[in-house]
Amino acid sequence: MHKRFKSITFVIILAFVLSSFSSSSYAQSQNENIAGSPVLTSSQMGDFVLMHNPSPLLQGVTIYQLADYYLNIGRVEGIRGDIAFAQAIKETGYFKFGGDVIPEQNNYAGIGTTGGGVKGAFFKTAEEGVRAQIQHLKAYASKEPLVTENVDPRFHLVTRGIAPKWTDLNGRWAVPGNNYGQEILEIYNNMEKMTIQIPNVSLPSNHKLPVAKLVPRRNVAMYAPDGRPYNTLQKDVHYRVYGVKGTYYDVGGGYLVKGDSSKVGIYIGRVYIKDTNIPLYGPDHKIKRYLKRGETVRVYSYDHSRYDVGGGYYIKKGSNQTYYLGTATLKQNTVLYDKSGKAVRTLKKNESYRVYKIDSRKLDLGGGYYINYDKKMISYVN
Repeated sequence: MHKRFKSITFVIILAFVLSSFSSSSYAQSQNENIAGSPVLTSSQMGDFVLMHNPSPLLQGVTIYQLADYYLNIGRVEGIRGDIAFAQAIKETGYFKFGGDVIPEQNNYAGIGTTGGGVKGAFFKTAEEGVRAQIQHLKAYASKEPLVTENVDPRFHLVTRGIAPKWTDLNGRWAVPGNNYGQEILEIYNNMEKMTIQIPNVSLPSNHKLPVAKLVPRRNVAMYAPDGRPYNTLQKDVHYRVYGVKGTYYDVGGGYLVKGDSSKVGIYIGRVYIKDTNIPLYGPDHKIKRYLKRGETVRVYSYDHSRYDVGGGYYIKKGSNQTYYLGTATLKQNTVLYDKSGKAVRTLKKNESYRVYKIDSRKLDLGGGYYINYDKKMISYVN
């Protein structure tokens, strides 16, 4: 019982609150370091851009994939990839371009451009353009050596460590640029207010089953419904996610976990490798290994052409793999229905089935067949 899973989108009203910062938070934002771990998710970052520009001019990547590059490369080099993304928004005008730099350059930070028609550096891919920007920021912020191969043509021209804070870039990255760093941080602060999303997940209003799994990268706080810290979720343990509330993940019973991408990851389903070996591609788009028949791989998001399996790695979509949400294991004999609602046979206790879609109580087992969820009769694991 298999069928192709149709793409569905998690629809959440984006809460974008245009409010003033308190003087204390404003002062704190002025002291943001360029080095550090990201806080935002690629969903927040991409959604923020699309709210201002529904058609960003990018080459070969979606806005969400570009955001992932910023987060992943930033983590490797120890640079705030989420704020670097805000810098790219400022430099490109929400990826509309329109200045000296053109989209085909993959130059999101104006590296090498001086105005007057000077286009500056060209980079082969979006990933390379992001890497150059992160490396250029590291040159300003730190004296530590690069981890990734240098692609920044102006790295050697920077006095290493001269600008550890974003506001230290004033008059350095851009001239005169008196408020350059402040304007980047203002964009970041507005982006931070975006409601987080769980990619490619649909939430019927009456859903009761988990829609994703949360995996802490380090121990993180879980908050009670009244906002008090209640417990600590342990690193690398998987926790069910039922939805989102603002910038928090709902882990059931009204308990919440902050959607901080530096501390937690969210996966939404799995890909099962059915027939032949499938290549696994890395962030550099090169094959890293081949997945074997029978392997399952966690999926963090997907689009029309590929599955994101974490850390910038991906699998191209094809007929030799199956995407599914979770697994239903029967505690009791359970009736199987066809798409017309007619009972066709009884499935036996202790049997397990992959679930491809959830619609209220209906667990879609593929081919138009479904079972009705009852927690006394069925155990569902996503």
